[in-house]
Formats: sequence, C-alpha cells, structure tokens
Amino acid sequence: MEGAPDKRELRRILRKRREALDDRPARSRAIQGALLAWEPCRLAERLLVYANMGTEVETRLLRADKACAFPVVIDDALRFRTGELVPGYRGIPEPQGPDVSPGPGDMLVVPLVGFDSEMNRIGQGRGHYDALIARLRAEQPEIVIVGLAFLVQLVDRLPTEPHDQRLDAVATEVGIFEY
Repeated sequence: MEGAPDKRELRRILRKRREALDDRPARSRAIQGALLAWEPCRLAERLLVYANMGTEVETRLLRADKACAFPVVIDDALRFRTGELVPGYRGIPEPQGPDVSPGPGDMLVVPLVGFDSEMNRIGQGRGHYDALIARLRAEQPEIVIVGLAFLVQLVDRLPTEPHDQRLDAVATEVGIFEY
C-alpha cells in the first residue's frame, strides 16, 4: 500500500469525515434501526454496547430496546457492567452496577473510526476492543460482533496488523454490511 496513509492519518481523515456530517442524529437513528431489524440482533438476548461519545454513532435507541451491559476499563482491559451511566475512564460514560460475563445470546456492539469491506475496523488506537474481541471469540465463539458506523467511514482497504480483529458485520445508515 505504498503512498497510503498510516493508521494515525486515517483516523484523522475519518474523524473529519464523521464530524462533517450535519445530520448525524438522523443517520444514527437509521443505523440503530437497521441493527434492530437485523435477525441476529432481534435474536440477541442482550447487547454489550458502548455509550457513545462525541460524533460516534448514537446508541440510545439500542439501549431503550434491548437489555444492555456497558464496557468499563479496569486494569487496561474492558469488562462489562450494568447500571446507571456516569463519567468514567477518559470521561466515557460507564455503568456503576455489577459486573456481568458475556455469554450465549449476547451481541457485542462496538464503535469504530473506520472500516472496510472485509470487516476490518480501525478504532481509537488503544487496542481495548481488539483485545476484547480476541478474548470473546476464544471464550464465546458464537458471539456476533458488529460495529456501528456512518457510511462515510467506509474505506477501500485498511492497513491491518496481526492483533487487529475483524467484525462479523457493520451497521450503517444504508443497511448491514456482513463479512
């Protein structure tokens, strides 16, 4: 990929694309609606879902429709809890309730900065979700892992590294992309 931007530059470009959208709330509703209508989501008993920040795809409708658990960063790893959301690690809303263990019937819903047609994702760059996805796939191989993104976050091809984890699908305002 000679001449292609590195991950840091891609994050900058893709964040600007996301920030430039003037109708993010309507697009977020469409994305959440697409996910909620998707059969694997309809069958999921619980969503392990992020609480959105800044210009990320909103998750409020998902949280209103399904039982949810939210990630918290503990000892530099993501765990899940239920309960009321309050500002936590880096100001990210985190629940104060009890820990829950992911299990059969759960669906992991992750934020992302960018994705490609092979369901590679690029996140914030700290590797929390890659480590979580690798762990969940080892412990709960049937878990479905889906990202939420605006279509402007789709790129032709993302640079990948051995630790990067693919998603099963990405929900966008035009529908679900599956691997």
